[in-house]
Amino acid sequence: ITLSDFPTPPTPPSGGGFPAYDSVRIYRNLAGDQNNFYLVGEVAPGETFTDAQTDAEISDLSDPGNQLLDMDGPAVNSNTLLTDVLRRDGLTYEQIFSEGTLSYTGRKGGSNLGTKELEITSTSTMQDLLDFIEDASGIQTLQIDAANPIPRSDNNMEGESGDLAAGAYIQDGKIRLVSNNGEANAVDIELSAFRLTDGLGQISTPNLAFGVQQEAIGQSASSDFVVYDSLGVPINVRVSATLESRTDQATIYRWYADSSDNSVTGSTDITVGTGLIQFDGNGNFVTATEETISVNRQGVPSVSPLQFEMDFSLVSGLATEEATLAATQQDGSEPGVLNSFAVGDDGTIRGVFSNGISRDLGQLQLARFANPAGLEARGLNLYGEGVNTGLPVIGQPGENGIGTVIGGALELSNTDIGKDLVELVLASTQYRGNSRVITTTQQLIDELLNLRR
Repeated sequence: ITLSDFPTPPTPPSGGGFPAYDSVRIYRNLAGDQNNFYLVGEVAPGETFTDAQTDAEISDLSDPGNQLLDMDGPAVNSNTLLTDVLRRDGLTYEQIFSEGTLSYTGRKGGSNLGTKELEITSTSTMQDLLDFIEDASGIQTLQIDAANPIPRSDNNMEGESGDLAAGAYIQDGKIRLVSNNGEANAVDIELSAFRLTDGLGQISTPNLAFGVQQEAIGQSASSDFVVYDSLGVPINVRVSATLESRTDQATIYRWYADSSDNSVTGSTDITVGTGLIQFDGNGNFVTATEETISVNRQGVPSVSPLQFEMDFSLVSGLATEEATLAATQQDGSEPGVLNSFAVGDDGTIRGVFSNGISRDLGQLQLARFANPAGLEARGLNLYGEGVNTGLPVIGQPGENGIGTVIGGALELSNTDIGKDLVELVLASTQYRGNSRVITTTQQLIDELLNLRR
């Protein structure tokens, strides 16, 4: 076979473009192998090439001069532009990413992590994608407590050794995502987890073909709950706990906290805290570290960050068939309106709100005078201090000889007995009148039935 008229290299435009080349490599497949291509020669542009080698000669890879064509092309690295990443399907190559908005909805331990977005530009690299996936998947890598760093995972993959560090990175030209220890931290990336919207509004689903090479292991439990920021905006928080170590004296769990509502300018990180929980030999709680969870609220007029304390004192470390974790109470709530109030014997006015929260609204103050007869009438059953009353003694109910308060009772001096008596007589008369109407109606119905018979 003779080949000629090879194209000459184009002149690269200013600022880049198709690169210039000074040689052309020629590959071909075999009579019995149509899928693999082997190097048969190399010529300069414009020259003529004649292939006179047999299949056996070019397919012997033990010969240093022979070479099998890598159909996948050069592997990606952290500096590869996202717009240059291709996916091969047989002899067809497809561009995976284009400029636009990439959304990612991840799942961890069976729970939805929420949706985060990455703006892909002409300068976005694989490292930007790795950081985005790591942050949006809630993988803890930051060493908050230097004395108790994030533990590494055992490496059980075939042909590899050593430990695995948590995070997203490139291994042998492929994206490797290593989550934190524990079944509750198992990251699940479905085929529809990514969605790309380009500048024209067209939506595509990039398939990065993630698979599981090593299953998540480790006794763990998780709990999802809602907290509220200073404006009463609900914020979803997920806390998981994973067994980290056992000794003769103690059992230690590590807890991780994620929040898809964590808002940091220029970041999609949803991790909001991590620490340790220690139990003694009886399963009793001993101590916990880094108990404060901090959720950033940048871009929102709420107080930022929202910080609250986790109380692990009611958690036990007893051996059960299945570990569980639950949030039983909290001191935050959504906004509410006042539904009712009650006055206590001590004069405390306590309000009950629509969100189930009760709060003290105020405290009644009473006063007594040495000469109550000297009080001046002000009308509408109100009295004021007079010249002969003496100085008032002010205090809470029951103090310094001051009167007491009876919650839910009517004050006699504020009740119009005559008006109440008239209303009572009217109510009684109306009741008797209504009962007679009912009786008469029943008699008429009975009479009608008798006429029919």
